[in-house]
Amino acid sequence: MNSDCRACDNSVERSQLEDALRSGDADAVEQAIDEIGHARDATGMIPDEAAFYIIGILRHSEMKASPLAGHVLMFFEFESAHLTLRAKDRCVAFLREWGNEFTHFHARHVVAELRAGTYLKV
Repeated sequence: MNSDCRACDNSVERSQLEDALRSGDADAVEQAIDEIGHARDATGMIPDEAAFYIIGILRHSEMKASPLAGHVLMFFEFESAHLTLRAKDRCVAFLREWGNEFTHFHARHVVAELRAGTYLKV
């Protein structure tokens, strides 16, 4: 494990996100997402594992119609400059495969922005 990587063990932030999702607290979801995004390695990048974790959360079936899914998806907008090419590629593949599964208007809007915008382009 990279000793300079504050994000390699972000179990506290992950727990905060999971608790916020369970409680349905949008503000707490945004705060937890922000904390996960601020945990970067020595080069200023978010470790791939953090981005993959967010994608894993979004794959949960209850996220399809959740009003919180859009808040979680916004991680990829807010942190796009700090995502590796590998993480961006994985997100693009996720959106291609799962993006149409989201039914809440906010999530659908964020998916459309991520697909059309420059956030995940390299």
